[in-house]
Amino acid sequence: MSTCNATAPIDIPTTSNTKPIAIKFNCAYDSNMCSGASVTISPNRAYASIKCSGSGSSISFSGHIYMPTEIRIYAPSLHTYNGSPANAEMLIVHSSDSKSGLIVSIPIMITSSSGSGNPDLTAIFQAINTISSSTIAINASAPINDNIDVNSFIPAKPFYVYYGTLPYDSCSGNYYYAVFTDPMSVQGPLSNLVASNIATVPQSMKTNLQKSKTGPVTGLGSGSTDEYVLYEVVNPDGCDDEGPALSVPDSNADIKAQSIGINIVIGILLICVIMGISYLFWKWVNPAAAAAGAAGVITGPTVDLN
Repeated sequence: MSTCNATAPIDIPTTSNTKPIAIKFNCAYDSNMCSGASVTISPNRAYASIKCSGSGSSISFSGHIYMPTEIRIYAPSLHTYNGSPANAEMLIVHSSDSKSGLIVSIPIMITSSSGSGNPDLTAIFQAINTISSSTIAINASAPINDNIDVNSFIPAKPFYVYYGTLPYDSCSGNYYYAVFTDPMSVQGPLSNLVASNIATVPQSMKTNLQKSKTGPVTGLGSGSTDEYVLYEVVNPDGCDDEGPALSVPDSNADIKAQSIGINIVIGILLICVIMGISYLFWKWVNPAAAAAGAAGVITGPTVDLN
């Protein structure tokens, strides 16, 4: 049970207009980060977990570098899409030296077609299905026989961005979410996992749901290099409903500021020039007064005593 009010997961309204955002998301994972890894089913069978070493990955989002730490699979999905869950969902959890983490979400569509779907995801499903639900308390893990490439899970498609707490456990921390809505397919079934009973929550002021204009730059070489917009997190600690303020770089404001500074400098120079010209003119009109002034003598008007 949560010890605070969670602000994730949410429903993703793919049929509604969502504020667009130009965001640069570099999402290139080390192709060997899950080499030799095992998949583990949680004691309550709510999710499957893969702990991977992401030291060779290059993940940048919202101006920070992130390190992948865990892959989780839930069935059905935690997020809903227009009110309906997907068959399953993959969450790639990242940590960072900043106060906010990153969770990349990809929906999963389970099919019955033989030989269809993502081969790397198929290898994970096969490992999950080898674990006996009756002996999870004794042995909850199984090795993944293939060297899966996490890059194959990331669609080169636009994604939704929002800000929220961790969607499970104690809902601790604050996370950026990159939620894809294009599902990856895999041959089922997916045994041993049961519904987590984690419900979606209404959007709050902190959510700030937006949709990217382009897909990420992935480890498979696709994506966009558009400039990104930064979030500036307000009150990043805790589970309050105070949301991040979106800071949009304003090139016009920078130009205006530069223009004001230049105008001030020009104004000062003009004043100096005018004062110099005035002094020279005064000196030319009244040379005696100028000479006396230079000698430190104060002169006044000449008085005729006759």
